[in-house]
Amino acid sequence: MSSSARIAFETFVQTHAKKGGHFVPGRLQAALALLERLREWPSLALDEHLSQTGGAGIQSHETFGAKALQRLHLQAINKNHGRRSSNLPGWGQELLDAIGALGFAKATPEGRSSIIDEAQDVFAARLRAIIEQDPLEVNLRNRTAESVISELLQDAEEKGKSGDVAQYLVGAKLALRFKREMPVYPANKSDRTSHFDPAPRLGDFQIENAVIEVAVGLPDDKHLQQIVEVHEKSDAEVWLLTRIDRVETWQRELEKEEGIEIRRVVVTSVEAFVGQNISELAEFSTKGKADQLRALFELYNTRWVAKVGAPGIRIVVK
Repeated sequence: MSSSARIAFETFVQTHAKKGGHFVPGRLQAALALLERLREWPSLALDEHLSQTGGAGIQSHETFGAKALQRLHLQAINKNHGRRSSNLPGWGQELLDAIGALGFAKATPEGRSSIIDEAQDVFAARLRAIIEQDPLEVNLRNRTAESVISELLQDAEEKGKSGDVAQYLVGAKLALRFKREMPVYPANKSDRTSHFDPAPRLGDFQIENAVIEVAVGLPDDKHLQQIVEVHEKSDAEVWLLTRIDRVETWQRELEKEEGIEIRRVVVTSVEAFVGQNISELAEFSTKGKADQLRALFELYNTRWVAKVGAPGIRIVVK
């Protein structure tokens, strides 16, 4: 197959990235599984591959995912090969259309195999780069829990992943603090409402009468309107978690926004929200603090990163 096929698939991935549809590990693994199934079921209609109409998985998803990774000498990032976080209906047909544009339907079996090889090589290269990324490393000695979290967020920001890391750390903290299973969603995907969702979520996390939203960037209309919507639809209070140097900026913007009842909003930093509970759970003991931080990172790595994150944001203690 000529280099034009590889260029076509690279362009496909880059185009989706510009639209905000980054091919995170789950999508990459799902793409490899779909392409592997295409070897045995050469249909270019996505619905004929899906386990259910509009679903995020293909028929025998894990089986084909494992075959693809074995073929490409790659390890699985999660056991379901991206089934849960792939958003396959959002891009799967476009990928099959790109394959069709290369003459797949009229190609010989060898030609079809070559087209699939080129496509899988493109997705595999991106997945391999993610797998080989260095994790986030942190030293626990001679520093407060808040400073440990602050350092992690700073390192994550250099990778363009501070929002992901902040949200997953908050989820792990809630699970640790309340000893309960917290729902696991990809960053910024847990609070999107839908006309078809019978029980839309109002924020990244909801506990009893509190909606917890993680927003590490500067104030933006999306989050401001989201808080307005929470106040319109419920009597919940909102906990807006941002970076420590942006708390005052968020506070000022929230006070100015029409429709927000500021007395029902708590604005604080991710560093304080996570770090303070760690210190309290440790009973302010140095050893206890280190143990609690390790427990926090274990939940973060095994629950969030393993399911919806990327190896490059795993946290390891130096």
